[in-house]
Amino acid sequence: MAYTEDTPMNSLLAGMASVDAEACQEFARRQHAAGHGADLQTAARLLHDQAFAAQLDRPAELVAWKYPERFEPLDQTLLTTALQAASDNERERVHGLIAELDFADITALSSIANHLARACEQFGRFGAYRPDPQQSLF
Repeated sequence: MAYTEDTPMNSLLAGMASVDAEACQEFARRQHAAGHGADLQTAARLLHDQAFAAQLDRPAELVAWKYPERFEPLDQTLLTTALQAASDNERERVHGLIAELDFADITALSSIANHLARACEQFGRFGAYRPDPQQSLF
């Protein structure tokens, strides 16, 4: 699905919950444009680090894991709660939220956080405004 500035936030969160990189990109763009890009990048890193640590704590599941073509969507409330806790730098709360999840959800959350972190890096370097498609490249 193509996400634009007009896409409602609940549709964007639903896309993120399904580990859609484009939804993560648009969410990060909006946060960057609102002045929250650095906070989101920090939150995404914290979320990814905690999810990755949880994966490493479950070696049998990690070895047996087969990355799916498509994740089952995460609960959107869980996603927003985890992002909010991470943005508030509540490490223990993030750890507690992740510890209760099954391995597939932890992996999905790790992937979402990774997409968000990469998008934040890109927007930090190049800005969050969409180029004019009619603008000449040269």
